[in-house]
Amino acid sequence: MKNILELISKDGFQYAITIDCEGTNFDKNLKNNVENLERFLKFNSENDVTTILFITPFFADMLSQLNLVEKIKQYNVIFGLHIHPENLPDEITGKCSFIKKDEELLASYNLEEQKCIINYSMEYLTQRGITPIQIYRGGYFSMNDDTAKALYELTDIRFESHNTYREQYRVSNNLLTSLPVYSLDHKEELRLEYFSSEKLCQLLNDAIDEDKLTLGVTHSYLLDSNDFHYERDNLKEDIHSIQKKLVEMLKNKE
Repeated sequence: MKNILELISKDGFQYAITIDCEGTNFDKNLKNNVENLERFLKFNSENDVTTILFITPFFADMLSQLNLVEKIKQYNVIFGLHIHPENLPDEITGKCSFIKKDEELLASYNLEEQKCIINYSMEYLTQRGITPIQIYRGGYFSMNDDTAKALYELTDIRFESHNTYREQYRVSNNLLTSLPVYSLDHKEELRLEYFSSEKLCQLLNDAIDEDKLTLGVTHSYLLDSNDFHYERDNLKEDIHSIQKKLVEMLKNKE
């Protein structure tokens, strides 16, 4: 595993990839995708690329069921917390009875409600060996000042990562250090499943000129190259091949 302070302490350009590790709301083939995670982590580690995993409780539970938690810690990986409040195990919702099944944004809840969701989500991940948890990302990039305050008061998390152009991100209190996804606006971001590999290589090439830490983003439901999302969304390249092309481009520029 990697300490997040190692990632941010280096000067100049550095590329890292983040994965929103989803639950059953998006990932209908959760087991297959979790089983393909190690392949992605292994490639990144072999090429000195850090992977930040933003993990939901359901994803954490599947990692635990498949006995993969300790195994993936051998790679160049950082654990983060990811929350979709409408998609939480009964063990958490039973302790947070105010949760609405149709409310997808954590920031729509008040401070005390967010504290409850965050506290029991952290506990759920920790019980399954997902430690240390060093950074936070909200589902749909949902976060506000109450979220930051809850994380600061209840956890050791001192970093967050979002597309800060998104309207669901409304943070001004600066309690946590922001490590944003590389984005030009609310839509154009370094997201492996949004654009062609050629477009993504150009975005990454532009990021090099900014000479700082650059975070890409992708999603766990694409780890299985045969996942139905590829056909449904007409995605021509899987995230493994796209990541390989991005890394090869960086190596060619060295």
